[in-house]
Amino acid sequence: MTKLIRGASLCAAVLLACAMPAGNARAWGEEGHRIVGNIAARYLTPEAARQVAVLLRDDRLADRELSGRKTLGEIAYWADEIKDYPWGRRLGRWHFDDIPLCGEADYARYCPGGACASAQLARHVEMLTNRRVPIYRRNEALKWAVHLMGDIHQPLHAATHGDRGGNTVQVSFFGERDNPPYGSMNLHAIWDVHMVRRLIAEKGREDAIVSSPIGDAEKAAWERGSVSDWVEESNDIAMTLVYRALPAEFSCFRRTHRDALAIDQAYYSQAAPVIEVQLRKAGVRLARVLNEAFEGR
Repeated sequence: MTKLIRGASLCAAVLLACAMPAGNARAWGEEGHRIVGNIAARYLTPEAARQVAVLLRDDRLADRELSGRKTLGEIAYWADEIKDYPWGRRLGRWHFDDIPLCGEADYARYCPGGACASAQLARHVEMLTNRRVPIYRRNEALKWAVHLMGDIHQPLHAATHGDRGGNTVQVSFFGERDNPPYGSMNLHAIWDVHMVRRLIAEKGREDAIVSSPIGDAEKAAWERGSVSDWVEESNDIAMTLVYRALPAEFSCFRRTHRDALAIDQAYYSQAAPVIEVQLRKAGVRLARVLNEAFEGR
């Protein structure tokens, strides 16, 4: 199978990740993750679709009860649902690569022992190729792979400016400051959820994004590269758009303004098309890695 990530040492991933504190970031929210899974389903090969169906026959919820879920879109949010349980919260570091926007990107520091999204995505995709792994573990590996592909395409799950990926940057979004049940609105939250929901509302429904045509040349271009390439791409978006478009001066030598920044139409108009492309890229790339995994490439 094509090597998906470069330079990762994964042998201690699970043990080390369990010792790490969980984050409260939930990339894209339920809607965004569902869109990624549903786009990927459009591009599965017949063999990959067959094996996905096999793995989801006995799918379980976070509480271990039968879920009845049968599609990639339906299982895409499971890795965030398990954060309601201690065992799921302990895996919080698996959801992001806290790559600094400024200074040296030290892999050993932002992904210690493989406890980051990119390493865990590669690890779980590899697990899908191993038929000796019990089916319930491969089922969970599928759910992690679907979710983490979405995570790495949210720019603030691939970048930080000493602010926990924007979680400490307070904002108002079209005048709104409340973000129940998570307190007040912050930069991370509007990229995770609120701009995605506004985009869906403007499109009329999620399926307008899922079913939007993707040309062959565009699809082929998006499929190129590795997990680490795609994380780097998200990190670049964080630098060139997420922070630079803020109504406050961006600098590597100072933190973002401490008062709540007013995010309105000007910022959203720049971010919305990028968000839509990132969701669509994540779906196409998820299909690519699942097709490779299930067809033994």
